[in-house]
Amino acid sequence: MTSRRVVSALALVASATLGGARESGAQTVAGRVNAVRTGTIRLTYAAAVGVCGNGNNWSRTRSGRITEMYGTFYSSSGFGGRDVENVCERGPVRLVIVREEGDTKQLRLYVGGRWKADTAPVTDVGQVGARDVAGWLLQQAERGSDKIARNALQAAMLADSVDATPTLLRMARDSSRSQDVRNSAVSWLGELVGDRVSATLDSIAYEPGDREIRRTAIHAIGRRPADESVPALIKMAETLPDRELRRTAVMALAQTRQPAAIAWLEGRLGK
Repeated sequence: MTSRRVVSALALVASATLGGARESGAQTVAGRVNAVRTGTIRLTYAAAVGVCGNGNNWSRTRSGRITEMYGTFYSSSGFGGRDVENVCERGPVRLVIVREEGDTKQLRLYVGGRWKADTAPVTDVGQVGARDVAGWLLQQAERGSDKIARNALQAAMLADSVDATPTLLRMARDSSRSQDVRNSAVSWLGELVGDRVSATLDSIAYEPGDREIRRTAIHAIGRRPADESVPALIKMAETLPDRELRRTAVMALAQTRQPAAIAWLEGRLGK
């Protein structure tokens, strides 16, 4: 009798474990999205450090400066902010996914705020893991249409604790993608750290081919830490074969406002 009880207990544990595994698998963002063939899905996830918004507008800061803004911004600086304290909420990131016949047709991104009551049917997934949703978004970025790819990259880059470097490097080098999508990937590389990223941006700037993508790489280098950006931009300003791109490097160098950059610029003006 005792042995039967043990066997039964083990069977129940195994069943519960397998059932839990199936349920966990079904609860991934990819599984939840794919479960809706046609309709609207909304979900939230944790925002990366430096990302904040008020529902309509959002901004992303790094090292105390704004590197990305979205929305319509109105300045009340003439009043000195004496009456109203500006509130920029640290998330969550809000994502709306529109599906048609099993395909993702639209991604709408917000930060902060609250969901509006919606009279149309909506599948509200609730809070999901930032890494889980970012993984799904990066897949959409690599496989989706140009518009979906750009929006998916943006949404993934706002997620907390996500390393998008491998995907961005592949997309930046993917000649089968449009100039717009590659530009977006190259631009976002400027927000990341790592020697491999720096080397890739430098290489893209010197490669023959699309001037706009090369220009984007130069601007991306200009947003990197000063100890990386200033030497790289000085080298480009002096050695890039394309005159227009050398001018881009000089402009990016001036925008860093770093002492070494200013000294180089003053030296060039003195010649």
